[in-house]
This record gives sequence, C-alpha cells and structure tokens, in this order.
Amino acid sequence: MAPPIRPAGSRLLRRYAGGHRQAVVCFHHAGGGMSAYRGWAQALAARADVVLVQLKGREDRVAEPLTDRLDDLSVELAREICELPYEDVVLVGHSMGAALAWAVADAVWAVYRRRVRVVVSAQAPPPYAGRDLPGVPEVLGGPADGSAGAAAPGPADGLHAETLAADLAWMAREFPALVPRALPVDLHCVLADRDHLVDPAAAAGWAALTTGRFTHRTVDGGHMYLLTDPAPLLALAGAVAGGDRTLQEVCVDQ
Repeated sequence: MAPPIRPAGSRLLRRYAGGHRQAVVCFHHAGGGMSAYRGWAQALAARADVVLVQLKGREDRVAEPLTDRLDDLSVELAREICELPYEDVVLVGHSMGAALAWAVADAVWAVYRRRVRVVVSAQAPPPYAGRDLPGVPEVLGGPADGSAGAAAPGPADGLHAETLAADLAWMAREFPALVPRALPVDLHCVLADRDHLVDPAAAAGWAALTTGRFTHRTVDGGHMYLLTDPAPLLALAGAVAGGDRTLQEVCVDQ
C-alpha cells in the first residue's frame, strides 16, 4: 500500500500534491468540513492531486466564525486556486459546497478568464433569492416546523449541530447574492433519488447555466449520500479529472 499523502497549503486550501497537472478541488457541505472527503487523495492519487477547501468555523478552524461575504470568499478561493500549479482544475461540491463551487467557477472565469470543470452534487441551481433555503430540521430529515425533531447530529454523521446552524444562516444571508449566468464550462450534475431537499427538476436549471458540456446522473441515496456512499461521486470526479470522454452527455427538459 502506498504511503499516505500529506497535506500542505493555506488555511483555506489543503493540497495533497502528487505531481499531477490536474487537480480535484473539493468543497464540503454545511455542518461539515474537509474530512467529508477523507480518503479521496489516496483514491485519486493515480489520476489527479486533491485540494480540500476548509472554510472557517469547523474542525481545525472552529474558532474562526464564517462571516465572509460570498463575493469576497469566492474571489479569494478563485485567486488561491489559480495560483496553484495546475493546467486543469475540477471543482467538486456537495450541497452547500456545490453552490460555493459554482460561485468560484464564476469568479475564476470573470477575473482570470480561465475555464474549470465543475461537478455539483445535491444542490439546486441559483437563483436563491426568494427561495426558502433549508433549516436544520429539514437538513436532518425532520418536518419544516421542527415539531417532531430528528436526532441531533454528531461527528459520526459528518454533521455538527452548531456548525450546521451557522452555515445555514450564512447561506440564507449570502446565497441570494449569487447571480445565475451561463458559464463556458463543462458541468456535471449529480442528484440523489431520495433527496428530500432537492427537486429532480434541478438538473434542468443546472443545464441552463452552462454553454459547455453537460451531464446528469442520479445516484442511490438521500441528501447526504456523500457520507454514506461516496463511491459514485468519487468515481465521477476521477473520470472528469482523467478526461474520460465516454461520460454520457444528456439533455434534460428546460
């Protein structure tokens, strides 16, 4: 077995470098951190380097509250990503991370005129203005009013109650600022068949936001399938990073 790859980089980006010209940059979900992608660096070692985004307010950054404006954070992430020594970058985001990854792809194009490839998982597309973003009970699978609460999340679930509440409040404040506009990027959309938060029609909304290649697939599981069975998303990220042109392009009703 190959020795584990050790991370390096900034507080915001943790880079697992293996000498590749391609990188997969992973954006975590609300209530969690970069540990949601544990094992990805080793699993993708033959195809790409892995860079994990670690936002404020979680894990080793728990003392730093996440109060950044979305525009500022997106530009900061775009700058740090573009300063990395990669010719090809794939952004992978799950749930909250998917919307943030899309905002970063927008900033990378707007500021640096650079195309990335994007994998969005378990998230509806912008616009978020006027849309009811989920609260803690909805994320945990309980009713909207919280009258019959689900069990409190814990580290074993990859969700931390205080971090989740803070992230959802940040999303409600900042996500309406994300302007939907089509980008010249390849976009891959992944939805779960038992996701109680994201309508299957979300695929059509994502398809409308790219002038590049678009694929869509449905995987088995609920909203947090990334934690229970990451294999489908991991396999897709590896295929995209490896330039697999056999990925089926699909058309969805718009």
